[in-house]
Amino acid sequence: MVGTSSVTTSVHDLGDCTLVCEFCGALFWNAERLASFPATRRPRYTQCCKNGYVRLRLPRDPPDQLKQLLERQVYLEGIRAYNSMFTITSFGAKLDRSVNSGSGPYIFKVEGQISHLLGSLCPSDGEPPRFLQMYFYDTKNEIRNRMQQFSDSQEVKLSESIVRIIKDLLDVNNELVKLFRTARDICSSNNIVSFNVCLYKSARQVSYDAPAPNTIGAIVHEGVSGAEYFDIVIHQKDGRPQRINKLHGLYMALQYPLLHIYVKHGWSPDMCLASNISNRKNTFLTLNMYYSFMMHGRRDHYFLILRSGRLSRQYFVDAYIYIEQNRLDYVRLNQNLFRTEFLQGVHDAISKGDTEGHSVGKHIILLSSFTGGPRYMYKHYHDALAICRVYGNPQFFITFTCNVKWQEIVRYMNQFPSLKAQDMPDIISRIFNLKVEAFRNFIKTEKLFGTIIVDMYTIEFHKRGLPHCHMLSWVSPVDKIITPADFDRHISAEIPNPNIDPELHRIVSECMIHGPCGLARPNAPCMERGVWSKGFPKPYQTSTTFDKNGYILYRRSADGFSVKKNNIEVDNAYVVPYNKTLSLRFNAHINVEYCGWNMMIKYLFKYVPKGSDHVHFKVTRSTHTVDADQNSSSVS
Repeated sequence: MVGTSSVTTSVHDLGDCTLVCEFCGALFWNAERLASFPATRRPRYTQCCKNGYVRLRLPRDPPDQLKQLLERQVYLEGIRAYNSMFTITSFGAKLDRSVNSGSGPYIFKVEGQISHLLGSLCPSDGEPPRFLQMYFYDTKNEIRNRMQQFSDSQEVKLSESIVRIIKDLLDVNNELVKLFRTARDICSSNNIVSFNVCLYKSARQVSYDAPAPNTIGAIVHEGVSGAEYFDIVIHQKDGRPQRINKLHGLYMALQYPLLHIYVKHGWSPDMCLASNISNRKNTFLTLNMYYSFMMHGRRDHYFLILRSGRLSRQYFVDAYIYIEQNRLDYVRLNQNLFRTEFLQGVHDAISKGDTEGHSVGKHIILLSSFTGGPRYMYKHYHDALAICRVYGNPQFFITFTCNVKWQEIVRYMNQFPSLKAQDMPDIISRIFNLKVEAFRNFIKTEKLFGTIIVDMYTIEFHKRGLPHCHMLSWVSPVDKIITPADFDRHISAEIPNPNIDPELHRIVSECMIHGPCGLARPNAPCMERGVWSKGFPKPYQTSTTFDKNGYILYRRSADGFSVKKNNIEVDNAYVVPYNKTLSLRFNAHINVEYCGWNMMIKYLFKYVPKGSDHVHFKVTRSTHTVDADQNSSSVS
């Protein structure tokens, strides 16, 4: 219990992640249990194996040498570079490096699609070797050649001894590397014949044990039949890299050799759920189910994918886009199931004045159930406006931000001393999701602002990586704020007395102080062209009042207490409005504002008026043919 003279409340704690799924052994917090399952029985969970419907063998433990490397900070800092040094396919994506220009945690962010490209076995004449070709070119000086590829890297200093350890590990354990080494030996022999390296479409032996011989691929002489068993054929020399099909079983293993040290086939469209399921319409194992199973920690099992720091985050982003693209492909290929009368494009073409057949494009409709799509956002926006029409304007706008210093996160990360909380975004997201549910229930049951009749929220992620929740709350008419005294009872914008409220003073000092910015810190993130974009520091107020536009001005005493933030002395002018009970209960940045107008709905769904990202393109025929330009509408 945390006690002060002004408020007394207990600190919310989810406990430890110790409960085990009875089907697959995945670890959970108690609050993650299936609510519909009887509390008197052993808890059930659906986030891992869907109550035993998903049955996959867990990957083998990595070699001890690799485990030792993962305990070294110098390896974790450069792990993405080490993986790129030994990757077989190139990573095609537009990286946004601007998000890492500040002092916050490392963020891996891409824009647009991701592609994995595979080149030929040998470089073209006059071209330097890259990626796969490094396994063939001048292998006597392989370590030096690989180091030279990253000689201009300014991000991290790479170790030659670590590169040598990785090379030896891959040569011994990675079946793909063994296959390419064999092809190298053929290239270097005196009797050189034309050949290709071919990779099987799917595993003949779906297993997480050591791959059986000839289950990964084969070296095939040109002209020999049997290509129907392969969908990746790597030629000796071919100037154009080929794009790897994302449905190929080795799609991830080719890109992440340090995460798939023992090569295995991943997800494929023919995978199914447990064979004893008879009451399900769809028995196929989806891509989302596969990665939910593979990215969940389990007791007494070493998950390389979850312990590889920055490389794990790149893998998560790659897998997410992989899943999202798979969903988009499904929508694109099944348009006949959705709103057929509009799919032929006639309605849209006539409305735009297009009457010639060759100028009519194809209209792809995204379902309203597709998260983040325009129809999805408009649907929720209209639902929110309908709530306003029935219950009036919302009264409170609350922003609840994740705190990596929560005891649940600290205790969990103590198991991995070489990692930081930012290295496990899955744990942060799971804990924050549970905190949000507890946060909503606490406000309702304790009636901090009165009886909550309606609430709605959305969860976003800061560009620095931490999730935050925007919530709107409607209270009953009898509990609506009327006088300034009501504001002061619910919302405070002053630094507490450290002698009377020591715990609240600590929380406000750590979580509720803005910046500082302005003249005291002109390079602060909230400064835009020398202007304080957030309006801080706020003016001092002897009492809570409204300005001429109806905005509330909270009480901020000029002679109140002060604290140091970033070695700068700040006072009440920099305090973000908060509720004392909520701050003590959840120990986080919880900004509580009185709104009273429905413009907050637009902020909650700000991407509705902003609009989705679009790509405009035009397809034209060759100038040697009849002019038949085609145009297509924007594609989200």
